[in-house]
Amino acid sequence: MSKDNPDFSFEDLLEQELIQEVDNIDLVPKINKITKIVQDKVAAPAQVMDKEIAKIRQASATRDTKEETVDHVSSSFVPQVLPNEVLSYRSAGAQPYMLTKLKRGEYREADFIDLHGKTVEQAYELTRRFIAHAHDEGFRCVLIIHGKGDRDHARKQATIKSYVAHWLKQMPEVIAYHSAPEWKGGTGALMIIVKKSSKESLHNRELHARRRR
Repeated sequence: MSKDNPDFSFEDLLEQELIQEVDNIDLVPKINKITKIVQDKVAAPAQVMDKEIAKIRQASATRDTKEETVDHVSSSFVPQVLPNEVLSYRSAGAQPYMLTKLKRGEYREADFIDLHGKTVEQAYELTRRFIAHAHDEGFRCVLIIHGKGDRDHARKQATIKSYVAHWLKQMPEVIAYHSAPEWKGGTGALMIIVKKSSKESLHNRELHARRRR
């Protein structure tokens, strides 16, 4: 979902990036003299890589050259939480009422991602890029569906849920989060408040200054 097109989601953005990168490849400078190769063996067909994993690997490969931000998020010493445990977090500058409103579902999410079926590495890459995307787009509230782990073992630790809660606390764009209300996923999802972008903050200061004149 974006400001210009409400049907344009974060997943569409990833797909668009991959298409653009492929279209922009210029093979001419990379080819010098072409030498004919005599093939006397039949090569076995390579295993087709899952499309979702291909997207994540491609995005990860281009991250260092395209993004200026440094990734400081750590996955060490991750506190493990239970599948039905209610999670909440508020940064030092966040107002207490934010958690209450998140808990009640009073904020409307601008976009969401679903991490069901993802490995820890895949979940991290999608979470990191999703939060950065939300911040750049000026989305104030977003939803991450992380699931509860093994439904047959309510007392078993929920791996992806634990990691997501740990990562979000370290991301400077995240102001607060709380487990979603039941109709939005309950303890299997997080409602997140994202910090205003620099552009949005400047715009609000200008509006405030005009009102005081």
